[in-house]
Amino acid sequence: MMQQIANFIVDHDPMMVLRRTHDTVRYIRWAWNKDHADPIDAEELRLFLCDEHYGDLTDEQKTVARRCRDEMRSVYAELCVRLLQSEIMLEQGMVPDISTYRSVFCPEGGDAPWMLDRAG
Repeated sequence: MMQQIANFIVDHDPMMVLRRTHDTVRYIRWAWNKDHADPIDAEELRLFLCDEHYGDLTDEQKTVARRCRDEMRSVYAELCVRLLQSEIMLEQGMVPDISTYRSVFCPEGGDAPWMLDRAG
C-alpha cells in the first residue's frame, strides 16, 4: 500500500517527475558509458524514455535504458516511502528527531544524504 502511494506521489508531482527523469538519464548514461566506448546519446535517450517508439537507440541501449529506468523508479518509490515514514513518525512523536529516526531505520548509513537534518 505505501509503495503504491509513493509511486502515485512521484508519478503525479511534476517536480518529482522532472527530477526522476533527470536522474534517470544521468544514471543510464553513466551505466552505459562505464562499459562502452561509444557514449549513449542523451537526446535520443530522452526521446526513448518519453515514448519507446522514438529515440534512435540500439537494442542493447534500449535494454540498458529499460533496466536502469526501472531501477530508478524503484529508488524513487523507496525514497518517497522513507520520507513519508519519517515525517509521520516525527509528527506523531514516535521519534524525537531525524537523527534518532536515521539511527533506527538507516543504521548502515545514519547520515543518509537524502534526508534533511531538521534537528538544526
